[in-house]
Amino acid sequence: MRVLVTGAAGFIGRHLAGHLQHLGHTVRWIDKRNGLPTSDLQRLTIAVHDAAPDVIVHLGASCSTAVSLRDPVADFTDNVVGTFNVCEAARRKRTPVLFVSSVKVQPGADGLIAPLGQSKRTGEDYLRLYHQLYGVPYIINRPSTVYGPGQQGSAEAGWVTWFLRAALEEHPVTVHGDGTQSRDILFVSDFVALLVDQVEHFADYAGQTYDVGGGPDNEVSLNELLAALAHTDVSHDERLPGDLQRVVMDNTKVTAVRGWQPTTSWREGVRATLEHMERHA
Repeated sequence: MRVLVTGAAGFIGRHLAGHLQHLGHTVRWIDKRNGLPTSDLQRLTIAVHDAAPDVIVHLGASCSTAVSLRDPVADFTDNVVGTFNVCEAARRKRTPVLFVSSVKVQPGADGLIAPLGQSKRTGEDYLRLYHQLYGVPYIINRPSTVYGPGQQGSAEAGWVTWFLRAALEEHPVTVHGDGTQSRDILFVSDFVALLVDQVEHFADYAGQTYDVGGGPDNEVSLNELLAALAHTDVSHDERLPGDLQRVVMDNTKVTAVRGWQPTTSWREGVRATLEHMERHA
């Protein structure tokens, strides 16, 4: 198959593109790091036309709540304009689009949605609209926290990897809130396995939105992970608007399609990520 991946230079994109190529698929990369942002409709349309993909996997996005609060214009450009442009580029030949959205489309504990969540929700709405009006096939995934080897992690995004790096390099960590917030973290190889299955069996999954996470067995709080790492250089700041208190995704719907389930426990995934960091220090 010919697969076009937006955001292919990012964390999940690199894992996905590499795995698709290993399986013999032809992969075309699009990423703003390579000078081709999805916000440029003309160039994106040309790239889609030239690649003639069987499926577009849309990963290119802003993915930080903190950054979206600080710079909502950039978040809107990346997530709303970018996703609209992918829809428009796909419209001409009704190219199927596999969109990675976010659990953050849901309101936080304070009833608010951060700009990141709103922009992802708007992207979902455009994709459904283009399906209804123009027949563009789609799949939407709303993953929980995805982590694993190769993720940079920072104080603003990729908190699991950021905590691991801070513990390894003895950096201080600032937690927004009291640290009781929890997520069912999802190891990147498990998520990529689902994305590959959706690419190869698109019709089986098409026209639906799926919650995707590590499941109840992989729920871990910020405090619990820090304690497991024996990292004590921790301070606390105000909770971010729109922050979710607890995320445990129900995988029942996505599992029912073709049997996908996460197979990596959070302790196994954390260990593998730490070992990767140590090898590449």
